[in-house]
Amino acid sequence: MWRLNEFNLSNKSHTVVRLDVHLPQQQPIVYQDGQEAQAIERAALRKTTLTSWFELNKNDPSAHNISNSDISQYYMFDKSTTNWKKRQRGL
Repeated sequence: MWRLNEFNLSNKSHTVVRLDVHLPQQQPIVYQDGQEAQAIERAALRKTTLTSWFELNKNDPSAHNISNSDISQYYMFDKSTTNWKKRQRGL
């Protein structure tokens, strides 16, 4: 929106992305009564921002030196695929 209207983007705040931190296999699960089994199955397949960050570091050498707290400056988290994607323009 800002670039479309030709507003100056300098001195603007960076994007803030909440990065979940959890112990292995201890991701939070939200479920309704009676649907516990389905929720556990879905959670086993779903990646969090943290597990996806580990996968990114395993597969992309350019991400090796980027900390979890700085990752949103260079990558964006795509919720539909639950993967980090390299930003078109760095900050």
